Amino acid sequence: MPNPDDLIAILDRILNGSRDESEIAQLRQWLTVSGTTLQFVSQDGKFNTNIGQAQGGEIHIGDRHYQFDVEALRELLQPTTPALDIDWHAVSQAMLEERLLLTTNPLTSGEGISYRTEQVYVPLGLVERKKIPRRKREVSPERGSELYREGGGEERDADMVEEIEVTQRFEHEEFLEQVIRQRKSPKSQGNRIAIIGEPGAGKTTLLQQIAKWICTEFPESIVIWISLADLQSNTLESYLEKTWLQSIIREAGGAKISEADERNFSDQFKQGRVWLLLDGLDEMQSPGNSLSEIQRQIHEGGWARQARLILTCRLNLWDGNYNTLAGFDTYRTLDFSYPAQVEQFIQQWFTPRRRKNLGQTLCSALEEPGRERIRDLVKNPLRLTLLCFSWYLQQGRLPETQAELYQKSTDRFYEWKQEKFPTTSIQRESLNQALAELSRQAIDDKDDRQHTRFRLRHDFVRRHLDKTLPGGQETLLDKYFCCG
Repeated sequence: MPNPDDLIAILDRILNGSRDESEIAQLRQWLTVSGTTLQFVSQDGKFNTNIGQAQGGEIHIGDRHYQFDVEALRELLQPTTPALDIDWHAVSQAMLEERLLLTTNPLTSGEGISYRTEQVYVPLGLVERKKIPRRKREVSPERGSELYREGGGEERDADMVEEIEVTQRFEHEEFLEQVIRQRKSPKSQGNRIAIIGEPGAGKTTLLQQIAKWICTEFPESIVIWISLADLQSNTLESYLEKTWLQSIIREAGGAKISEADERNFSDQFKQGRVWLLLDGLDEMQSPGNSLSEIQRQIHEGGWARQARLILTCRLNLWDGNYNTLAGFDTYRTLDFSYPAQVEQFIQQWFTPRRRKNLGQTLCSALEEPGRERIRDLVKNPLRLTLLCFSWYLQQGRLPETQAELYQKSTDRFYEWKQEKFPTTSIQRESLNQALAELSRQAIDDKDDRQHTRFRLRHDFVRRHLDKTLPGGQETLLDKYFCCG
């Protein structure tokens, strides 16, 4: 049994702030607290000898009294669990795999069409942005793809007020090498990257390719993918600890996160090994502005501040709050080029289906005179996917108009979202009418300068969508727009 003076000396040192792990380990071997009784534990663990009391905020050993919280002592005497032996790179890569599926597969899988990303991926170019252009007037669909011209540099267009937006253009491999590997970005030196673009422009697919490249090119990297829509009410920090790390611990055979595991995880951030890939900032649930909220979480979070961050966001949200994440270097996705990349995608989409000839006839149909608007529309990767799918289902019938392409796309989207947002045909018609009226009013309301064509005020939307759905008390706003 240890001399009481030895115990007292160790406790004195702990109370004075001198924490020696070897002495604490010794205390754990010697002592336990049973109720309020301080006991010495025999070497074989069979016999305990009462040597003092721990009551309230005091410990009594012999004639000595110490101000020492009993719960703090219990915690101190808890045996430590060693950190699990985790290959962080390997386990993070394994968890990442399920995030690397082609995002349009749920849309097409009902017809037995499912692809690996690499089967159909066509590398997108990117442009580095410096300023936001303020357009004097609307740009026609035929000219939509001309906003970002080859070569970058200045944009001197009669439709623009500000001249410079594009500072540099990158092909896919150039972006990976210069911005990601060599950290050649003007604001953050590769630490804070934002990839922005229109809906369906391939932001998520590009982020998936970046994730795979990082895992391959940085052997010690820990790539953590977070779909921001999945955070719900969590913060980045709580998601990393309570969801992601807990999953890793279970995969490694542990039951719960120990202090040693948490320190081990924290060390990975300190060593600069962690990459956080944040997908869909525009889909993040937030009581206020999602850009401001993510900025707050990055600033206040210890782990997130130490990681390299790459996020994706829709163009309208980013441009509407341009200065909120001013520390990020911003890169916008470019549309497919026509005919080279559009035709490459079409052939890659149809070849695995053993319908190469069908892909060739689609390419020929797009070349026909009068197809200029459709050609421009399908430079968007998602719309091109929808066109390929429509062409596949209808055995070579090209939509005659933009409206017809959108109608087919709308029908497929309802089917895609049916599990999360089940609808009847009557409800779909009601929603379509309400959205059409909302769009018309937004375009016609020239005197209302409080909203733009991309961002509408909440009260403006509510006037048109706060209507009861057919067959129930639920409103359009409740069903489709208030649940994330």
